[in-house]
Amino acid sequence: MGSNAERQRRWRERRNAQARANPKAIERALVKDAERCEGMSDQERTALADKLTDIAMRHLWRSHELSRIATKVRTGGR
Repeated sequence: MGSNAERQRRWRERRNAQARANPKAIERALVKDAERCEGMSDQERTALADKLTDIAMRHLWRSHELSRIATKVRTGGR
């Protein structure tokens, strides 16, 4: 079976693997955290803001990539 700490570690690993497989879940969790940020320390708020900024930049990068692909489709790959 293992100790309680080992079970918690395995549970966190499974949860994190599922979250990586589902980026929307990560985004929902961060937005939920942002809604209750008033009780956070300055360091926690800064870390949360950094994570939100990172996700926003990844969305922006992906939107540019999709736009580039759409342009290729419109022009027949030229």
